[in-house]
Amino acid sequence: MPTKDIELGTDLGIEGPSRSTAKTALAMATIGWLMIGFSLNSIIFNAFPLKLALPEWQLGLIAALLSSSMFLLIGATLITLAPLFSPHEKILQDWNVTVCRAASWLALLLVLITPLQFFVGARALNNQSKTTNQAISRLKSIAKGLSGLNSENELRAFVASLPNAPRLPAKFDAAFPVVKQRSIANIQAQINAATENIDRQKSEGTQIFLREAIRNTAQAILMAAAFSTLAAPSSRSTNAVTRFFEKRGPMGSARWPR
Repeated sequence: MPTKDIELGTDLGIEGPSRSTAKTALAMATIGWLMIGFSLNSIIFNAFPLKLALPEWQLGLIAALLSSSMFLLIGATLITLAPLFSPHEKILQDWNVTVCRAASWLALLLVLITPLQFFVGARALNNQSKTTNQAISRLKSIAKGLSGLNSENELRAFVASLPNAPRLPAKFDAAFPVVKQRSIANIQAQINAATENIDRQKSEGTQIFLREAIRNTAQAILMAAAFSTLAAPSSRSTNAVTRFFEKRGPMGSARWPR
């Protein structure tokens, strides 16, 4: 009689518990893949246009990866949990192995990001001050050129040879030595202001970068530990980083089920 009841329920379109659980597991894994796709889309969108040589672009890509890592973790967790609801579904098992391997390498990437961001950040700070240093060098060369002039005609010819040369009045309101001294003093004031500005910008930029780098380092290590936990159940997906976190986390405990 119980067998007939089950067959009758199937004929009426009533799904048994196992089929309902399998659909739930498949839906969970699908949502996980969608979240991973959403995260990858965000990372790829932030990567364009490609400027591989620029440290600012590299820092932006690192920030995009870290900001999307939480959604990657949630999506990967859903995929690895799905086989628990339907352990005999082969596609879920295959997805689980794929995600475990990817999580292992992502954990390694997150650990490598930590020293890389400091190197790239130092280059970005140097690039920010490079333009100002070049401007200061040009001003110094102009001041040196002015100091060697001996007449108004030489002054006008020298100014005309400069890029983006300013327009000089048809007649100066003072003698040539006075005009020459004023010009040199004005350029020296610009040099002093630019030097103070670059020192201030470098100090502020260093403080901002260090604050962001420390926060990113903590987030990268935490995420690396989380992805290592996902990768640990699959012995084929572990690398040096995942084994390191595995030995120091609950997965290394003798009580943890394997």
